[in-house]
Amino acid sequence: MAIITIARERGAYGRIVAKMLAERLSAHFIDYAVVDARLQAMGITEKKRTAFDERKPSFFAALTNAVEEYVCCLKQVMYEEAKTDSCVILGRGSQVLFADVPGAIRVRLVASPQVRYQRVAEAEKIDIRQAKELVDRIDHDRAGFNSYFFDTEWANPSAYQMILNTEHLAPENAVEIICALVKQTVTPEIEADAQVVLTNLAAGQAIEREILHVRRIPIFFLKVTCSGKQATLAGVAHTTDDIDKAREAAVAMGMERVECRIEIGLHGQYDSPELRKM
Repeated sequence: MAIITIARERGAYGRIVAKMLAERLSAHFIDYAVVDARLQAMGITEKKRTAFDERKPSFFAALTNAVEEYVCCLKQVMYEEAKTDSCVILGRGSQVLFADVPGAIRVRLVASPQVRYQRVAEAEKIDIRQAKELVDRIDHDRAGFNSYFFDTEWANPSAYQMILNTEHLAPENAVEIICALVKQTVTPEIEADAQVVLTNLAAGQAIEREILHVRRIPIFFLKVTCSGKQATLAGVAHTTDDIDKAREAAVAMGMERVECRIEIGLHGQYDSPELRKM
């Protein structure tokens, strides 16, 4: 299985290349439609899905737990979709989510602003001024999304194995270049390792969602790490009863052994800007 994430500036052929690549590799194409349908099935409202998809949340939205629920569900969707087969993932912080997955190839597509303005103007049948406003706004939104949800700089070159400038590169040529990297990088051994990692990531994220957003158990800074049928829970709780409930939730999600490292503490003692990034 191959996992390729595609980050893209608007007008840099991102969707075209990603879709062609998925077809070339007979891979699952994970785009807005796939993610949106899964989030809807998880109970994320259309208003929230629209407000948070590749956008930085508003000031007031950030004060609610809606943002945490959204990103928790987004991670679960990404990992569950990716573990089933080879996939090409379009945006949505995937270069961060799959950074530690063996063999995952993270690509960013760019081009000069003027070229991208012209492409978008022609594709959307709008003038250059309107295209510039559209491109600049979408790029700003995508950068804000990555910064807020994943604490990362979207344009940071070290976040990617490959950055392609499509200004003088046709989409089919970009696909060939990426396929060459896939061939050089992904081996059967790496594929097997990736499957194990993704299965564990998906299980851990599903348990986090079950505890925090299905059963609404107040565990702060919850982190669930899975290894096969064993789960380790870490975080802060107000009571031992909440800790027991979290453990029960993990067992209900199929874990045969649960190591609980959740500590008792007051939320306010841990509620600092530094710890919020944990």
